[in-house]
Amino acid sequence: MPSFHPLLGVRELVAFDLETTGLRYKQEEITQIAGVRLGGSIMNVEDSFCIYVDPGKPIPEDIQKLTRVRDEDVKGAPKPIEALQAFSEWVGDATLFGHDIYRFDFNFIRKYARQDNVETRTVRFIDTMDIFEVMWPDFSRLRNSLDDIAERLSAGLSSMRRHDAQSDAILLAHIYQRIQDHPELEKLSTRVPVHEEEIPALPVAKRKKAQYDKSEAKRFDYLAYSF
Repeated sequence: MPSFHPLLGVRELVAFDLETTGLRYKQEEITQIAGVRLGGSIMNVEDSFCIYVDPGKPIPEDIQKLTRVRDEDVKGAPKPIEALQAFSEWVGDATLFGHDIYRFDFNFIRKYARQDNVETRTVRFIDTMDIFEVMWPDFSRLRNSLDDIAERLSAGLSSMRRHDAQSDAILLAHIYQRIQDHPELEKLSTRVPVHEEEIPALPVAKRKKAQYDKSEAKRFDYLAYSF
């Protein structure tokens, strides 16, 4: 049985995913954020997080069909900056893990982290793309989707709904756990970078208030998905 994943001493990790109104971060907005926290000696599931986000604009019909995040789901939901602050608070000191997040998810996050008068903090993250370029010589960043990676690692569910932040975060958590079984894991881990980025942080005043606020983002039952 493997111990913790040794990527630069990572002992607590959050597999996460965003859904958005489209691919172009300058024009589009976040609609959903979800994460699964892994930790302990063998990276067991410890907690989960899911929140809808009000993008401030209608969600295109084709995106609603793809992600199943509809206008009625995001009505009255937190604005992107508020949702990112709540997510940041929940993440804590964990290292983030996601699929192609340097080029996609963090482009959306940077847009808010770089706004004037937004308090930020530094988070560490690992991108699937960096791992699999090391693991598989034939790997191409342009031709490998999350589905392709899950299939290579036998980490997916044929019945799992895709392009949904909850499901994708769960799939990423399983992918991370599968990686631990790689026969040359320790050798590979020395070649995989851990990046740093700024993420919006909950202001101190709101952080103190949140300690007494019982409202929280929806948790979802990770264990309900059997692989």
